[in-house]
Amino acid sequence: MKQDKRRHKRFPIMKDLAEPVDLFVMDGPNPQDLPAVLTNISCGGMSLVVFARVQGETKLRLLLNVPGLEGLEFQGRVAWTHEKGETTTIGVQFNHITPDAVKRITRMAEGFQDCELKISFGLKDVCFKECHFWPLCAKPVKLKH
Repeated sequence: MKQDKRRHKRFPIMKDLAEPVDLFVMDGPNPQDLPAVLTNISCGGMSLVVFARVQGETKLRLLLNVPGLEGLEFQGRVAWTHEKGETTTIGVQFNHITPDAVKRITRMAEGFQDCELKISFGLKDVCFKECHFWPLCAKPVKLKH
């Protein structure tokens, strides 16, 4: 089994969530707004699908509109890219994140991972409304509550 060497816990973002992130490329004289879809996030960074070509090391500013993480703003840089057709999947490494953002993201990541662990053990009652991942959860166990 492949071991995850990441320092921060991450969690996925719902696929059908509309416009969860505003992405601004900060290289050049005028910030450029690009359409993007957030796929996962941690306290160290995030992964996005961008509907444009994006080069490595690009400086970015990001604003989130994700349930449970509304209003968070990040600054970062492109750490890696993978182009496919007219889209680019990018990994963003944060170079500025507030203590409040760290707290909120960590709580959601821990809630997601706790749930995944309970499901993997076959537990039946794994979902509860106090879970910090609840606003983003689309798991079948949630639908039973």
